[in-house]
Amino acid sequence: MAVVGLLWLPIRLWEERDGSVQVAVLRAGLAAVIWGLLFVFVLGRFGKPRPAEAERTAAWATTETALRRGEPPADEAGRAAVADNLPAVRRGALVGAAGGVLLLGPLIVLAIRAGWEFAAVGFGIVLVAILAEAVRTGRRERRLRAALTPVRGS
Repeated sequence: MAVVGLLWLPIRLWEERDGSVQVAVLRAGLAAVIWGLLFVFVLGRFGKPRPAEAERTAAWATTETALRRGEPPADEAGRAAVADNLPAVRRGALVGAAGGVLLLGPLIVLAIRAGWEFAAVGFGIVLVAILAEAVRTGRRERRLRAALTPVRGS
């Protein structure tokens, strides 16, 4: 979303030459949210991995399945794949949450100040969804990490 917003901002500033910079930023933010979500949906739904990445894609699919189920796979190769990908899962959740707050937080404030309450509510809904997904992913990641850690006893 941030990249799309940065691409849209000069266009919106040029369109609003005589208008408000605040309105241009809000319009660029709206375009960023809409196009960013559309891009993620299309890429997740129709994106096909290249054949050279087949092994990595299979390992990631195993990790996604383990995250959904909340338990690691039974086979050793699957457990290794999940253990290797857990740091990336944690980073993704943290970067998504931080990026959502840094992008959408100021847009919410700006929308409220400009009197665009409907846009502020929309930005807020998207932010809550991003944060909820980050929290859910973080909890599942911790649960998987705990399940993969061998118990050391006496």
